[in-house]
This record gives sequence, structure tokens and C-alpha cells, in this order.
Amino acid sequence: MGELKAINWIEKNLSPEFSTSEEFIYNEMESQSCYSLPVIYQPFDSTKKSHWADRGSLFDYLYSTNGGGKLLLDFGPGDGWPSLIVAPHAAEVVGIDSSPRRVKVCNQNAKRLGIRNVKFVSYKVGEKLPFEDNSFDGIMAASSIEQTPDPKATLKELFRVLKPGGRLRFKYEALEQYRNSKEKDVWIAELTDNSCKLVLYVRDLKQECVTQYGITVSLSKREIVELLKRDGGTHFTNITVRFLESIRPRIIGVQICRLKHPSGRTYISWLKEIGFKEVLPTHSGADAAAKLFEHYKQLQIPDDIESVDRVIKPVVRVAVQLSAPIETDPMITAVK
Repeated sequence: MGELKAINWIEKNLSPEFSTSEEFIYNEMESQSCYSLPVIYQPFDSTKKSHWADRGSLFDYLYSTNGGGKLLLDFGPGDGWPSLIVAPHAAEVVGIDSSPRRVKVCNQNAKRLGIRNVKFVSYKVGEKLPFEDNSFDGIMAASSIEQTPDPKATLKELFRVLKPGGRLRFKYEALEQYRNSKEKDVWIAELTDNSCKLVLYVRDLKQECVTQYGITVSLSKREIVELLKRDGGTHFTNITVRFLESIRPRIIGVQICRLKHPSGRTYISWLKEIGFKEVLPTHSGADAAAKLFEHYKQLQIPDDIESVDRVIKPVVRVAVQLSAPIETDPMITAVK
């Protein structure tokens, strides 16, 4: 009940402005990944499981799209991922994002890394993609389709610009993973040394949608965390009306963003309706590579990226062809 009081108080007293996802957060982030990406931001470290998973993702997208030596589209590349790690294996990769900040960051990262067969362009969310019909051999989308106002319409656009026989490979954030624990949640995003954004998530698993409230305050992330700890910790239940009233003088902006987060089952239904001739829910190359790391951890871990790639490639090639239970909301390959 207290949780609903806080949300009602926000809507009544702070009059949040409706925004798209890029207006809500992505235009404000210097790095969407918090500079955690191997190769793009960090030297590859073969002793880190997450770095193996990242290489698994690379070959997942490459093999699932049959993208070797082809023209690929990366829809919603964030910091340039997976565009920049896939590009060395493709003829060209085009990344497209509705956030001007993300496009700027992607281009800066490409230049810094000296990757020339990739380019990043922007478009206005909700409008047609700036490409002709049947333009791309393959399309990659990493948790980006559900960040658009109309995911089904986005899929239709991706279908339009994909060549006949081309493949769309995508990862998505379904909501079942939050059941019984994080239907309501909070995240504190650091913006500058002296400002942060308090993001409240209200997830409706039945309707497959999320309402996000973003409260930007002229306090550092550390200061907000300390204030919340006094009330018991950084949990949704601690975002009370009393807490909100205490920080109100430091609030400098309030937004609301509502997004559809389809399940794998919903996505498969839409893809078939749109006209994809094959829809394949499969296992993840990232998960396969992470399990492989656990195996090698008991033996001798390869000590360089080339050696790691050699052991990962054949495993990922098999994993992305193996059917996965739709109840697990697996990654999906759709063939036009």
C-alpha cells in the first residue's frame, strides 16, 4: 500500500512528463555499459567469465545471421555493441539508434578503435528506418526492440529492410525473470558528480509492460544511497512519500516512460504474423561460452583472445542451432 502511495504522490505532485526511452535515460548516459565491455572499453581478460560470454555473444550474432562477410544492421547499438566486435568478421555493419548521444558515443568508440567498416546513424523513433526495402543480409538487436514505443511496429520495419532469406537475431528483456521478487524495483543512475536519476520500475507481468518513473535530483548517487540507507536500504519499499518530500527541493526533473516488454511467446506470434517464414527460439551463444569457461576453469584456461575464440566458435555454432523451450524466453532467430 505504501508503494502505491509513493507512485500516486509522484503523479499528483510532480507531474511527470511522458518520454521515450532515449529521452528518459539513454541521452544522458556517457556509457550505457558503465565502460564494462571487453575489447571496446577493457582489454580482454581470459580469466573473466563475463569476457568469455561476450565473445560467445559475438559469434552468436555472427553465426545466427550468417553474417560472415555480409552487410549487417545493428538495431540499438548502445556503446557500439555488438557492432564493433562483429565488424571485423563482416563486410560492413551499420548501427542505428534513436538516441543522438548513443550515436555520438558509438562513432567515437569506432574512431578510437580504428574500426572503419562500421557506421552509426540516427533516426526518429516511431518513424520508418532510413533504408530501402531488402537492404541488409542480417540484423542484430540486443535488448533494444522493447525499448521502442511499439515493438511490433519495429519488427515490421526490421522485416522490411531485411533481404529475403536474411536473418534477424535478437535478445530481449522479458518480464518473467522478475516474478515474485522485483515486480517493483529501483535503480539509481549516476549522471554527474553532483546529480543522479532515481528510476522506479513498476512491472506488470500479465500485461507484459513496464512503467518507469525517473526523478532527476541535484544530489550525487552516493548522497541518495546514504539517505535511503537511513530508511532501511535502496529498495522500492523505502521510496516513501516521506523520503520523496525530503528530497523534493533537490528534484530538477521528473519523467514517466511506458514500454511493452513482450515474452518470447508473444514475439514468436508476432514474427509469424508479420511474415517471417521461420522463427527459431534457440540457446544462447553467451550462455554456452560461459559454461565452457566453467569447464576450462578446472583445466587450463587459454591465455589469449585468439585461443579463447578457437574453443568458443564450434560450441556457439552448435548452441545457436539448438531449439530452446519457449517458456525460458530464449533468444530468437527469424528468417525472412
